[in-house]
Amino acid sequence: MLSPVVGAKTTASTTTTQPPLPAALPDPPTDIPLQSLNANTPEYVIIQPSDQATFSSETAASVAKLSVKEGSHFQIGDVLLELDCRLQQAELKKAQAQQKASAMAEKSAIKLKSYGAISEFELVKASSDAQIANAEVDKLNAVVEKCTIKAPFNGSVAEIMIHPHESVKPGDPLLKIVNTEALEFEIQVPSAWLQWLHIGTVFNVHLHEVNKTISAKVTLIDPQIEPVSQSVKVTSVITQPDPTLLPGMSGQASFPDNPMNNIIKGKK
Repeated sequence: MLSPVVGAKTTASTTTTQPPLPAALPDPPTDIPLQSLNANTPEYVIIQPSDQATFSSETAASVAKLSVKEGSHFQIGDVLLELDCRLQQAELKKAQAQQKASAMAEKSAIKLKSYGAISEFELVKASSDAQIANAEVDKLNAVVEKCTIKAPFNGSVAEIMIHPHESVKPGDPLLKIVNTEALEFEIQVPSAWLQWLHIGTVFNVHLHEVNKTISAKVTLIDPQIEPVSQSVKVTSVITQPDPTLLPGMSGQASFPDNPMNNIIKGKK
């Protein structure tokens, strides 16, 4: 008698592993440094020069002498750059000689006309020639004067675009200078501040780069309010000159007169 074969059936069990729960996100920091704030906000505070100038050549010449370097300080009236304008100076001397001859011719024509020896046309022609000679001398005088570039204010050299002995043509930029003494701020403030902010308002500015607080005074308020942001541009000057301050420095301004004691934050 055959015994039935009993087969054992084994069933494999599968265990499903659940992914771990993500860790809780940290709370956002509350002490974000001023330097990480968005510089495009309407509260941006930055030092700007009140005067700056970029000089360009007004004649074809070569650079004879460059008296400054980038970063050099200068005083009003100092010579910054000289062009080799010997050709223009020669043309000026020629024009001055023609001016002298034209002046004598005009003087003689006036005398001859008083004797009736020449016509009215000849007198007018002599006078016109003298005026043309004078205009030519004035023009060349202006050209020669522009060959020597002098500082129009106290400041520093921001950029030099040429080198000694290089040739330049009319319109070529030569150097850029900025006034580092008369510095000012431009700042966007809420237009609602005009209830208490006015020309002459004094406020403090803490500059990041030098870790220093200085005093400034409002000198101009833009007559137009920006309609989208409801802000207005305010220009201020630094009350006490400080040689350590440079254009481009930025920071945080606080207004003691603000009833809400708001703080304007800026970043570089």
